[in-house]
Amino acid sequence: MKKYVFTVIALLISTLIFAQQKGMVVIKGTLNGDLKGYNAIYMYTRTSNDSTAITNGKYTFSFPFTKVGMKFLYPKYIKEMHMMYQPFGILITEPGTYYVVSDIVKGMPASQLKGPESMVLYHQYEEEEKEAYKNINTALNKLYGEKWWQADEKDSNDARIQKSSDSLREVFILPMIQKLVKEHPDSYASVYVLSGSGRQVGSLESKEKLYNMLSAEMKKTDAGKNFGDYIEGLKSSSIGKMVADFKLPDPDGKEVDFKKLRGKYVLIDFWASWCVPCRRSFPHMREVYKKFKSDKFEIYSVSIDEDKKAWLKAVKEEKNPWLQSLDTKNISQKGFAVTGVPSTFLIDPKGKIIAKEVGFDPNGGSEIEKKLGEVLAP
Repeated sequence: MKKYVFTVIALLISTLIFAQQKGMVVIKGTLNGDLKGYNAIYMYTRTSNDSTAITNGKYTFSFPFTKVGMKFLYPKYIKEMHMMYQPFGILITEPGTYYVVSDIVKGMPASQLKGPESMVLYHQYEEEEKEAYKNINTALNKLYGEKWWQADEKDSNDARIQKSSDSLREVFILPMIQKLVKEHPDSYASVYVLSGSGRQVGSLESKEKLYNMLSAEMKKTDAGKNFGDYIEGLKSSSIGKMVADFKLPDPDGKEVDFKKLRGKYVLIDFWASWCVPCRRSFPHMREVYKKFKSDKFEIYSVSIDEDKKAWLKAVKEEKNPWLQSLDTKNISQKGFAVTGVPSTFLIDPKGKIIAKEVGFDPNGGSEIEKKLGEVLAP
């Protein structure tokens, strides 16, 4: 027995040393519960997919470490049993071994993680944030009823609900983020929380303070640069601001120069190939384009896709008859502070933002479409 235990320990140590020496990431998972024979689990990002078998409740993924980023796990059981899927991500920050212990009944979000410190810190923050949002939802239930989340811009309570929600996030979420960044300014956990939850809470001033608390190294990371660009975008994307000139490639690789669109009203549409609401909006957007098409109006779709091939495929499928570009310079962030797609901005002939909206109603009647009708009325 002692020899067996020693051998197992030695193998585990060897695996860890090999992973570190070779720049490999090893995810060693345990998934407890009856999987009904669906003994597989998927690992994916926005641009890649992988899968492996689950044997006696155990599974392993192994891959070279290339860069810091999220990897999401999705058991086949959840898919086949038509259960509600909640994305469960692991922040991969360095080569090494990452341990995941899950229970199919409790769900992947309840998994226990062990491994590199930044990954553990990030997961701990996510757990604390879940509890904070329970408190926020309880407060909103008391203020506006249990169906407050169904309110839209046509609801008389919509503005008040949004204001209350923003205030509650400042009370419950902002202090958590401040504590994390203050105590761990040199951690990937801090910069990834900022580039995610940090966008949704606090004033511009508080966001700048949080960004400035990061170490110089974290500011240089992709997530750090993205959050810094987002702050710049907040400063430059409010109604009345002039849009700075930019150039982005079209599907043929030729540059679209935004400056050459001066003199027209331009509807800038930020979208992505993987965004279902974006693509559902296109049929009506084509109707709008046909209705207003003239030398005074243009639509300009800018994709935030990371996968160029996926973008080109979607462009070919949609056949939209207006300008198309891929956002290779993070214009969506540093120019417009886009937090979700679709997001639309209406620019006047001088280059000034006169309307903006998250979404584009596929049934018509959105506020930005109404504004477009006003300025282009015969």
